[in-house]
Amino acid sequence: MEDNAFELLEQPVKQRLADQIARQIKKLIFSKNIEVGQKLPTERDLAANLKVSRVVVREALRSLEQSGFIEIRPGHSGGSYVSNKAYKPFFDSIYDLFEDGKLNLHHFYQAREAMERFSVQLAMANIDEKGMEELVRINETLKASAFSNETFHENNMAFHMKIADLSQNPLIKLIVGALLSLLKIVLPEPCQSPDFINATYERHTRIIEAMKEKDVELVMNLIAEDTSFTGKLNGRFGLELQDPFHQLSPEKE
Repeated sequence: MEDNAFELLEQPVKQRLADQIARQIKKLIFSKNIEVGQKLPTERDLAANLKVSRVVVREALRSLEQSGFIEIRPGHSGGSYVSNKAYKPFFDSIYDLFEDGKLNLHHFYQAREAMERFSVQLAMANIDEKGMEELVRINETLKASAFSNETFHENNMAFHMKIADLSQNPLIKLIVGALLSLLKIVLPEPCQSPDFINATYERHTRIIEAMKEKDVELVMNLIAEDTSFTGKLNGRFGLELQDPFHQLSPEKE
């Protein structure tokens, strides 16, 4: 780096009001004073309470949305809702690497299988009856989504995210969440037929049964089978050549 490059540095300034507001809302989320799914006050109300302009509040909310702490929903019944998508910045970074051509589908499948095998291995050491019942409930809900692609994606992600949660490793949960979010791009909706969804349900059922039997090796193999199914599906439909990562993702909108 040339010495004159440091001339580009600017004098430090006090933290912006929007950053201060975003940090305070994060603290409320971390302290559980506001829960996931809870609606935040309107921009107008926040601006009035904090004695700042609505522009400042809007900037703070956009920052929180990009960080995965809130979800901004449009429409008459919309607003800002507390979210649990802490993996979103990591998702955006992975997506950008795909866009830049530095990652491909093979990398994605390798990473997902490795992370989920490790995730379920840790989950096996921590799972209790309540956790097992939750996996069964999620899987039954997935089966009922045989005629809704959007609901299927949410329930399939919920199943794998529950296993990641049971690993009790927040970093693994973050990485798995980011990778699973990419499935919405990797897996085209026309492929999600009732037969495909039922097959996913059956694979998940075998995973749950192996977890009940505490057969770690079998569970890891079944997870590998489940995660590799998307790759086989893409190969069958020739989707690697179509490069689905160059389609705009809903997460990036």
